[in-house]
Amino acid sequence: MKFLSNKSTLFGALALMSFMFVVVMFFVNPLIDSGNGMSVISLQLAFDKSTGIEIIKHWGSTGIINFNKWIFTDYIYAFSYSLFFASILSFFIAKNKTLLLYKWIIYLPFIVGFFDCLENTIELLFIKNPLEFSSLVFFIHSILASLKWLSLPVIVVSIFILYKKSGAYQ
Repeated sequence: MKFLSNKSTLFGALALMSFMFVVVMFFVNPLIDSGNGMSVISLQLAFDKSTGIEIIKHWGSTGIINFNKWIFTDYIYAFSYSLFFASILSFFIAKNKTLLLYKWIIYLPFIVGFFDCLENTIELLFIKNPLEFSSLVFFIHSILASLKWLSLPVIVVSIFILYKKSGAYQ
């Protein structure tokens, strides 16, 4: 927790996360779907394999090549936001030792990042052979993505609660 609550770790993770957010959301995802990049998120939340197949058909071969070429950026992004959120939670907990009771919440960003990496890996496997891919595994992939997206607001609310309880604003 000492490493995570360090200001250098916090600001370094914030810089990396911000940079990777811009790269993934404004460059890589639009490069994949030749649009605004939202179909990459639609694939995550498709739940139905046939819907996923339709999404990647619209990407075309260039989109699939770009997905395979640039997916590593989403792994880096998952690592960076996990580190940032864990760091800011740790920072506020370290500010007030009575908040050590809440230190379990520091694991949540890493669990979310793990779900994101697992989701990315499943998408890589799906894109290699979508017709033969397991519908159940594709469905599980969308559950992981949903848990990721639903956990992010929980983490943000936890940050605000710990911020207020830590007295860091005083």
